[in-house]
Amino acid sequence: MTKSQEQAGQRSAEVRPRPLIVVSILMAVVGWWGLYELYSRTFPQDPGALSLFLALLFLAMTATLAPAVAYLNRRLAPAATTRDPWRFLRHSAWASLCLVVYAWLQAQRILSLGYALVIPLILVALEILIVRLRGEA
Repeated sequence: MTKSQEQAGQRSAEVRPRPLIVVSILMAVVGWWGLYELYSRTFPQDPGALSLFLALLFLAMTATLAPAVAYLNRRLAPAATTRDPWRFLRHSAWASLCLVVYAWLQAQRILSLGYALVIPLILVALEILIVRLRGEA
């Protein structure tokens, strides 16, 4: 493979910021609008309300965080971004998953400082495991 073919392959794997921002905004609007509708039209004890709340919260937070995380990844880790252009989506999903777990634990009335500190550590350990298994270290 020639150097120009490698560069062309890298360019095609790059994530373009403008479509990312448009899709993220649309997903965030759907997620936040869904949360608003859920909040205004249902009761917490309705069947499926908590599950729908957690799913919409995950969608809204992932879409809201994706542009900022993509910018930070491009700015602070350009070499890793070229190897894995979609890693920003994984990072924003980790942060959203952390918040969703916090919300679920709070709904069960068992969220404590210990859980709040251990959950991000577990997610960071999973991210390190993923990076090591893919050989990006």
